[in-house]
Amino acid sequence: MNHRLTTLCAVTLASLTLLGATQDVAPGPAAPQGGVDKPARPDRPRRDRTREAVAPGAKIGEKAPDFTLTGVDGKTYSLKDYAGKMVVLEWVNPGCPVCRAVMEEGRIGRMIQAVKANYPDAVFLMINSNNPAQNDPKTTADYLAKHKVDGIGLIDADGKVGHLYGAKTTPQLFVIDPSGNLRYGGALDDENEGERSGSAEPAANYVVKTVQAIKDGKEVSPSTTKSYGCSVKYQRAN
Repeated sequence: MNHRLTTLCAVTLASLTLLGATQDVAPGPAAPQGGVDKPARPDRPRRDRTREAVAPGAKIGEKAPDFTLTGVDGKTYSLKDYAGKMVVLEWVNPGCPVCRAVMEEGRIGRMIQAVKANYPDAVFLMINSNNPAQNDPKTTADYLAKHKVDGIGLIDADGKVGHLYGAKTTPQLFVIDPSGNLRYGGALDDENEGERSGSAEPAANYVVKTVQAIKDGKEVSPSTTKSYGCSVKYQRAN
């Protein structure tokens, strides 16, 4: 009798101990289906189509960095030579089909005429920052002459000026006001990435709008846009 009672007490005690241990343990996560869960990937930021279009050396609203380059005519030209004038910089490449298209369609010519209607003494500096295989002075000179571009062709042989301004494509344009401040950098117009494909003429020429805003004493908006065209073929560092 005593033996049976002792056994019963032992079994009861063991059962109570097991029950208490089960209650103290928190339930674990359910086993993943089909393998181990992977950590969630962070959301990727959306592409900013109006991201800053200039380099650290060239800031909108600040003095445009000075530079000196050799022209296609063999003469030396410096930005400071044109102090007090409206200056438009355009990066060009005779081998770029997009650059050729804006020339052949007359969009560059009309832009130049519209700027000169407000500032007759405006200066246009057409800069070729491509590697030596694509920046032959004669080819660039012939290219500008063929399309009757009223501008000065410049050769940026080592690409320093292009990098200074953050030029990434041909065409890409920058507007410097008569006070020497950089006021705009980016695309020629709103024909960016086919957004107005099929239209006879882009709705907005950013360079012309910038110059008009400067003349009217208004804020330039937008002051930067994402340029389009062929990438500038900079010389690779050794």
